[in-house]
Amino acid sequence: MPRYKESGVDFDSVAAFRNAIIEELTFKGTRFKRAAKIGHYSGLVSFNGNYVAIHTDNVGTKTILALEHGYFNEIGYDLVGMNANDIVCMGAEPMAMVNYVAGSMMGKELGKAIGKSINDACVEAGISMVGGETASVPDLVKGIDISGTVIGNLEKGKEITGKRIKERDRVIGLRSSGIHSNGFSLIRKIYENKSDVLEERIEGEKFWKTLLRGTKIYSKKIFGVTQEFDVHGISHITGGGVRNLLRLKDSRYRLIYPEIPAIFRKIMQDGGISNQEAFEVFNMGIGMMVITSKREEDAIMKELDMFKPVDLGEVGLGKGVSVDNYGVKYENYY
Repeated sequence: MPRYKESGVDFDSVAAFRNAIIEELTFKGTRFKRAAKIGHYSGLVSFNGNYVAIHTDNVGTKTILALEHGYFNEIGYDLVGMNANDIVCMGAEPMAMVNYVAGSMMGKELGKAIGKSINDACVEAGISMVGGETASVPDLVKGIDISGTVIGNLEKGKEITGKRIKERDRVIGLRSSGIHSNGFSLIRKIYENKSDVLEERIEGEKFWKTLLRGTKIYSKKIFGVTQEFDVHGISHITGGGVRNLLRLKDSRYRLIYPEIPAIFRKIMQDGGISNQEAFEVFNMGIGMMVITSKREEDAIMKELDMFKPVDLGEVGLGKGVSVDNYGVKYENYY
C-alpha cells in the first residue's frame, strides 16, 4: 500500500468525492455567469466584459506541526502562496484575499503570530487581506485550520488555460523553498513518535524548521511575465505533484529533473517512499512550471532568475508526464 494512503490520504477516494460534488454544480449563474470549467486552478465569473477569478485553499495539516513547535512565523506564506500561486495559473492578477481560521485554539499570542505572518506574505504578494472569519469550533477542529479565498482580475481573451500548449514547447521549472504545504499527513506519519529526528539539523537548521519553511510566492513575478511574454501554460506543483501538469492539457510532458533537494531525499529514505509515490505527493524541489515556446524560453528564464529556473524538458506527442531520470511516469491527473 502507498505510504500516503496509510497516512489517511487516498487520492482515488478524494478524486471520487471531488468529482461527485462537481457533477452536482450545474447552475452557472444568472447575471454573473460561471465562465470556466470547474477543476482548473481557479474559477472564472463574467463581470463587466472581463472575468473575476476566484480560488480557495488552505494550509492543511502543516498547521499541526506548527502547533507542536510553536512556530507560525512563515505559515502566512503557505496561506497566501497556495492561493495566489494557483490563481495566476489562469493568467489572473491576484487582487485581494479573505481568510477563515477555525479551531479550538484562539490565544492572543497565536493570533498575533498568524496575523503578522499573513501580513508579511501579503506584502510580498502585493495583495491585501481585506477581512475574514474566525470560528471557535472545538468539537469540530482539534487544533487550527487556516484557509483563505483569493480573487483576481483577468482581462477577457488573456486567460491561460493550457489549450495553447503545443509540441516542442519548453517546460521551465522554478525552484521551491522546500516542502511548501502538501504531503504533511505523510510526513507526520513517518515521524510519528520520532521527535528526536525532527531535532536533527539539515540544510543549516533543525529539521522541523526546514519542514515549516513557507511556500514560495511566485504570483507577482509570474503575472508580470504573462504581460510581457507568450506563456502557453502555468502549473503550480501542489497536491498531486508533477501530475498537476495534466490539469492543463493532455499532452506528453517529458522532463529531466535536477538533483532532488536533501529534505526530500531524507523523507524518502526515512519513510521508505518510492520515486513513483514521491513525485505525486511532493513538489520535489520544483514549485511552479511555466510552459512556453523555445523562442521565448531564455527571456522568460532571465526574467524569473530570482527563482533559479531550470529547463525541465519539452512537450511532445501523446499523453502523460514522465520524469525520465527518476524513472517515473503518470498517465493522468487524479
